[in-house]
Formats: sequence, structure tokens, C-alpha cells
Amino acid sequence: MNRAALAVLAGCVIACSIETSRGEIGIYEPQAELSDAGIETGPPLIFLTMTIRDFKRYNAKDPTTNPAFDNQDSERSVVAAALGDDSKPVYKAPSNAIQTFGKVLFDQWYNDTAGTNYSVTYPLPVSLTSDGLYQFDSQKFGPTGRYMGAIRRVFTPIDDGTPYATPFGNQGGAHNLAFTAELHAVFALTTAGILTVRSDDDLYVFINGKLVVDLGGTHASRGASINLDDLGLTVGQDYPLDLFYAERRGATADLAITTNQKLRPQI
Repeated sequence: MNRAALAVLAGCVIACSIETSRGEIGIYEPQAELSDAGIETGPPLIFLTMTIRDFKRYNAKDPTTNPAFDNQDSERSVVAAALGDDSKPVYKAPSNAIQTFGKVLFDQWYNDTAGTNYSVTYPLPVSLTSDGLYQFDSQKFGPTGRYMGAIRRVFTPIDDGTPYATPFGNQGGAHNLAFTAELHAVFALTTAGILTVRSDDDLYVFINGKLVVDLGGTHASRGASINLDDLGLTVGQDYPLDLFYAERRGATADLAITTNQKLRPQI
């Protein structure tokens, strides 16, 4: 088989692996499989199962809409320091003066709510970089979008025209920018553990059930870094990593996670 045919085969295997992973929990490393067959490939990919919930833009005349989406600045740092028994964030009243709409409406963010949100399962691709880090970065791999005359890459996985589009759709915009994302993964801690994240808008990250990153609120792209060695964890032991994201307001969306820990889906 010639190199052109091998390249087509490689592309087909990768694309099919992404497509068949919808709704499934598992690790997919199609490039490694091709390498075993003697085919030259790029770095391996791991697909983590992410639940995305699409919301309609807020409309005061529509009681099925949530006022936190495409409305005003709200809900900054409204998450308690520990996950709930259902592995979801626990709402707490914030100490700041930012508008909050309360527990019932916040709980809709990461729970299926008929008529208010629509959930899809999305395989988030995490690649192994040349320096040994596992990374997803929408500024490197996302679709392009224009903001204030500049072209940039964005995190818009459920846009109209994608395999993960929802009945709510883009709602007249170039991208679908009213949604949340929930991801549960596991890693076996190695020495000198690091985790770096970035988001626009909200991002809450928990490790071993404890809140370690709070980037809550509607804001421009913002980042945080964690030294995992400071968390009192035991090297070699498995720990859960739970990530909760929201894109709620504005013209762009951004999400990145980088770590030297090999993530795998939580089963």
C-alpha cells in the first residue's frame, strides 16, 4: 500500500474513532494502533467524554430560559469547596456583590432540565505534546471565529453544522455561545504533578472532590496553574479530576487544560 493510501487510512481510522466514541466512555488512541501496523503517525490522542448542555438565550418572557445565559454579569464564585454526593458542584451564596440567581437556576447548569437545556456527549480530544504534556487547547485546535476584527480560534463544539449541534442551535449568531460542559476524568499521580487551565467564561476544577480552581463569572480568557504536589496526594494513587465549564456571555469562548498526568475517563 502506498503512502497516499496509508494517509487516507489513517485519517479514516481517526475520524471513525471520534465518531464512534459519541456516547461511550473510553480511551481512544487510534494513532498508536496505526503505529503498531507499521504506519507512521502523529502523537496519540485520548478522548475524554464531556457532557455539554446547550441553553437558550435568556428571554424574560420565556420561563424555560435561564437568566445566567446571554444576560448580565452574574454567578461569580458560587461553588462550595467540595463536590456534592452526586459529583456536581454545590451552590453557595457568594461574598461578592455580583448578581446571583440562586441555587435552583444554578443547578440547571450541570443537570438535564427538560425544556431549558439539551445535552449531548462530546469526545474531548486530549493530545500528547512534544514535551510530554497532555493538552486540549481551543486556541490551537478550535474552529476560527472573528472578534473585533481579529481571527481567533474558539471553543464552540456544538455549533450548527457540527455532529454535535442541538435543536437550540446558534440562535442567530455565528457560533453557539450559551452552554455548559462537564467532564470527569481520573489520573494516577506522578511526581512533580502540574495542572494549568484557561477559560472564557466560568471554570471550576475539582481534584479528589476538592475545589482547586475557581474561575467563576463571565470574563475574558483567564488562566490558573496548580502544583499537584501541594494537595497532599499520594504518588501512584488514582485521583478523580472533575471539570465544570460554562460559556454564558460574549463573542468568544475558550477552554484549555494542560497537565503532565495521563488522564483517562472516569468509569
